[in-house]
Amino acid sequence: MIHSLRTFTMVCLVGSLLAITACNNPSVDPDKPGSSGTDGYLVGKVVDPQGQPLPKATVYIDHTVLTGNGPEVKTAADGSYKMQMINLAGQWVAKGYILRQYNNRVYKIALDPENEESFTSTEKPVRNFQWKLTGHIPDLSLDLYYGGTIEMFRDPNVTDFNDNENIEFTLTPVGPLIDGSTGKVLKLRSKKRYDTFLKDVPMGRYAITATYKPTGEQLLVCDAWGDEFTYQPSVTLDFLGTESAYRSNNMGVAYTRRN
Repeated sequence: MIHSLRTFTMVCLVGSLLAITACNNPSVDPDKPGSSGTDGYLVGKVVDPQGQPLPKATVYIDHTVLTGNGPEVKTAADGSYKMQMINLAGQWVAKGYILRQYNNRVYKIALDPENEESFTSTEKPVRNFQWKLTGHIPDLSLDLYYGGTIEMFRDPNVTDFNDNENIEFTLTPVGPLIDGSTGKVLKLRSKKRYDTFLKDVPMGRYAITATYKPTGEQLLVCDAWGDEFTYQPSVTLDFLGTESAYRSNNMGVAYTRRN
């Protein structure tokens, strides 16, 4: 009887300790490694546009005052990362990017943060990221997007139409988009007169045509940054990659109505 009582007491004590431990150490979401945080480290996971783990992405931290002093790491095969924090007072911000090779060019693309708030080195921070093909970059004070930008150029020899908002560009994907997904035909127009940019276009290779909507006239187009300024009914273009420090992730399309 005494032996049974002791056994019962031990079982209850162990059960109580396990319950207390479970309360003090919440379980980690398997889809978000380190989601409960880790002392002295920044942890998280990076996924692609389809929500799948994204290896070899770069995550780094930057101090909000002493900028340029933060470390960086690459994500593992399962998209997770673990970065040792620097014991420095103040706030830190986590950022990320990927380098993606596509059609013999290399593109640097910012990652979208699940949580953009700053943190200290003692908070056990968790920051997850996703590669997005389109969307506004979180800082709404900046007119920046995850998609590429198309800059439109009217032929300087054509002066009889200035309403560029009435020009519709049709973009037909040539092959898969930069993330390997299947793109769709896009019909784009500038939002207002004298706005010469088409923004937040999913990065890919496109066959481009242009139409003047008031009359239905098909315009001629060409690569505005190419070696030869030859207008044609259609032109196939890639966005510029890291080879262009000033216009990376952009493309230029010139248009005219002359032969």
